[in-house]
Amino acid sequence: MSEHNSLIQISGGLMQAFSQGAININIMPKDILVLECLVAGTSFRNLKTVEPELLHKVQLEMVREAKNEFDTFAVALHFKKNKIGYIPKDKNETVARLMDAGKSFFATVEAKEFEGNLLKIEVKVYLKD
Repeated sequence: MSEHNSLIQISGGLMQAFSQGAININIMPKDILVLECLVAGTSFRNLKTVEPELLHKVQLEMVREAKNEFDTFAVALHFKKNKIGYIPKDKNETVARLMDAGKSFFATVEAKEFEGNLLKIEVKVYLKD
């Protein structure tokens, strides 16, 4: 494509600055919200010790468990080395596939409440910029 047919005309000096890394354009300047859900599997975890620290906006690490025997798209949620549960099976495939492709995600606690012994945790999942 000649420079007259291109959508954007860029000078040679500007192209050289881009190619040498002197200029960088961040096309995703902030994290992108991709999912809101309840954490699955909390009934199988002992969360009484970490529950007081699971405050609003606390960040959770997301760990891909490709060899999980129950779900090939399993994505676990961790807080300070404690697995607190999973992204629900009916909502995890896209996030799991993107993680497998090298994308990074994190989740934040949005709300929580006990229903008997079950701790219900609502999270927001973000694609990192």
